[in-house]
Amino acid sequence: MNQHSAHFGAPARARPARLSAWLTELFLPRWIERTVMPGRPGYVEEVFLKDGTPVPGDMRGTMLTGRLVHTFCLAHGFDGAPATRKAAEHGLGFLLDACRLAPGRFAHTVNADGGGADAEADLYDLAFVLLALGSYVAMSGETRLIAIAGEIGARLDGELSDPRGGYSEPAGGEGPRRQFPQMHLFEAFLQLAGLDPAGGWDLRAERVLDLVGRLTAPEDGTVPGIDEWYEPDWRPLADTRQREREAGHHFEWAWLLHRHAATGGPARAAEIGDAFYRAGLKATGVGAGRLARPVPNRLDGAGRPLALGRPLWPTGELLRASLEAQAIGRDIDHGALAETALDALFEHALDTRTGLWINETDVDGQPVGDTVPARVLYHIVPHLIAYLRALPGG
Repeated sequence: MNQHSAHFGAPARARPARLSAWLTELFLPRWIERTVMPGRPGYVEEVFLKDGTPVPGDMRGTMLTGRLVHTFCLAHGFDGAPATRKAAEHGLGFLLDACRLAPGRFAHTVNADGGGADAEADLYDLAFVLLALGSYVAMSGETRLIAIAGEIGARLDGELSDPRGGYSEPAGGEGPRRQFPQMHLFEAFLQLAGLDPAGGWDLRAERVLDLVGRLTAPEDGTVPGIDEWYEPDWRPLADTRQREREAGHHFEWAWLLHRHAATGGPARAAEIGDAFYRAGLKATGVGAGRLARPVPNRLDGAGRPLALGRPLWPTGELLRASLEAQAIGRDIDHGALAETALDALFEHALDTRTGLWINETDVDGQPVGDTVPARVLYHIVPHLIAYLRALPGG
């Protein structure tokens, strides 16, 4: 018997009969208790799987803070509860008071007491700062935050704009480039474009869409999809052995691009989203039947799964991608795929009694590690809300 069997027995692994009530009455309150410590700034970054108690830590990350502000804002938009709004306010205060260094500039991490910033935020961090600011404006109507987002936008337009495509890392350098910070910038730009139509966010989103369109059909003729890392000029890595993809990011790009197309974006966004969605389905072998395990994530440059661990979050992204593709009406049974992904989240990871989850399993299906990272709430809460809203009458 493995060490988690007391918490993850078969009765707790079925999907809740009343998913909305479970989310709002158990899951969200439990995670607010775990991540917001009275009298302490910022959010707890991870908890122990065995009992949900905080893992001791000396640092608070800007990326994690932005993710949870965004998540709790979306949660408040769904449940209207004072507790979710207060949890979002708690993180926003820390983000602006401790993590913000100067106009348009944030720290990468700060001490748990709110002081002692180390390095400056990278693009990944800045993307989640923007997403947090936009989500808080959408929740509260507090438009002063648009100006703070605009300071980051001005920096992106200036020193961080890259003529080779997308945006450059604040630290500079000519090392390999990551595509996924561009993806989260795209997510934030789309949100802010609806809140601040004159702020140039639609143009910034178009800039990222142009880049991802180039990366989808590489000149070397490899299978359509998107790598994790690229050369400084956005060519695929010269050493093909180092090329790597992630199924989760294919599904994540897919739902963002489908959502963009469905809300007034160009048709090519849906076309690229389709390519990513289909590439993810092919790589993971997902069908409409029951998933024996969470979907594999790490792929080689040709889109073939690597025999490594299976984290929870790509299955959440499969759920959201299937919901968005269904809304556009493509030729796959997206509804069945969404149900498959949702069932897999509860059958293989989420514990309905505690709200904790097995964050990753190894090739044999055994849990990896004994902690639960709070950052993964970003891959669970918004997607469950999207599912509930997609239901008839939702």
